[in-house]
Amino acid sequence: MIKKLLLIVVIFLGAITFAQSDTSWIKKKDKSEKVEEVKEVEKKTSTWIKKKKVKQNKKKLKEKIKESKSWITKKSKEKVQDIKEKLKKHKTIENLPKADVYFIAEIIPNDENQNAEYFYGFIKNNKQSEKFNFEGKQSYKNGEGFAYFENKKNRCSLDVEFVPTRSRLATDIIFDCGNKKMMESFSYLMAFKDENDFGEGKGTHWNGNDIKLEFYGTKKLANTHLAYFKKERENLIASNKIFDQDNSNNEKNLNLKVTGKYYALLIGNSKYVKWTSLTSPKNDVKAIAKILDKKYNFDVTTVIDGNYKQIFKAFNDLSKVTTDNDYVLIYYAGHGEIIEDRSFWIPTDAEKEFGFGDWINISDIEVYLEKKIPAHHLAVMVDSCYFAVSQKGSDNYSQENLLFQKYLKTRARIVLASGTNQPVDDTNKGNHSLFGYTFIKSLEQNKKAVNLLKIRDDLILAHSNKRQQPFGHGMWHWGHNGGDFVFITKK
Repeated sequence: MIKKLLLIVVIFLGAITFAQSDTSWIKKKDKSEKVEEVKEVEKKTSTWIKKKKVKQNKKKLKEKIKESKSWITKKSKEKVQDIKEKLKKHKTIENLPKADVYFIAEIIPNDENQNAEYFYGFIKNNKQSEKFNFEGKQSYKNGEGFAYFENKKNRCSLDVEFVPTRSRLATDIIFDCGNKKMMESFSYLMAFKDENDFGEGKGTHWNGNDIKLEFYGTKKLANTHLAYFKKERENLIASNKIFDQDNSNNEKNLNLKVTGKYYALLIGNSKYVKWTSLTSPKNDVKAIAKILDKKYNFDVTTVIDGNYKQIFKAFNDLSKVTTDNDYVLIYYAGHGEIIEDRSFWIPTDAEKEFGFGDWINISDIEVYLEKKIPAHHLAVMVDSCYFAVSQKGSDNYSQENLLFQKYLKTRARIVLASGTNQPVDDTNKGNHSLFGYTFIKSLEQNKKAVNLLKIRDDLILAHSNKRQQPFGHGMWHWGHNGGDFVFITKK
């Protein structure tokens, strides 16, 4: 039988808040009794939400199984027999054969009584399938491969369909694991130009559990990051144990330790000489600079309507003051352009036509981001057209303290942009872009600490009905190691 995994790139979780009050005719309970009551209500509510989500996931799974029949070709008896033979022996990641793509996955527990499960595998292009052009080279429409569960209970054959988009390959993966167990999968897989490329997605297990998947170009990278999966799960379990010992929501419990200073380089280009002038970049940058200076501990540098030399000078100056212990935010708003597969920022004095050497190649900026700015955390936010590179903070600070501390401790290199290969709207909210406005509101509404990936979720939600779709992810080839940029308010 066929099993499937539904991979969803972004998941939004809602929060439910309960109000509690005493009346004159109800006997007042002491503080500890009230806390236990609230905890019990929250526990029951959480269980109900999880059960509902599992039911919804299973329903989506069945629908996707039906849809997949349109592109999976029927296998010959010889092919079926060959698959059965190959599934008889379990393989470790090290023993996987040469392939085009390798993947790892974590089946996320639905409750504290479940343990996380892990599986891994590989995908080979089916060279007998149709071809299509993607980013200047021939790619195959279909693929096949195998998956192996780490607990050795299941082994699965894979059917894969690749669908080209502007910058990535949308990928349906059908896992046939036998015994009528089905997983259904949809992911966004990056085009693997070299072995260091990376792709990610999320899915649904046949039991309704969410699944986290990552794709790599080598077995070595897949094996290394499977160890990261497990370490993150261990840290989360350890954090939960401590949270159970101290469930107070007192803001005093937030005592985050940072290793260095916070710096921000904010570039807002509005007034262009030969390009159409823009309204929002300058307004966004000024507003962001103001809130980072007043509410947060940032050393802020702004470049308003910067030309080629001014922008590079700002990067050069920043590289001289930062250390490997510091936290650096870089924000660019203005015109952007793409030529073939190369992205550019447009200085205010740049020519309209390409070829005069006055556009800023993102590859040149990457020299600073990858080599010259020795930050512990480096976050790049871009609000421009055609950019591509190879919500509110929680009130429950005691329960997020260790998580934030983990983010702060681990090295981070993150890009968060308003869109990829599409035009980006100038103004949407007054004199601000929707991207800038949402970022500003996230910073304003944060009471103590908020991480950048939560802000990414705010941005994606705000753009849900727009043509442009923000994206954010870690840049592993810059040295990202699973951390996240955390905005901490002044004490």
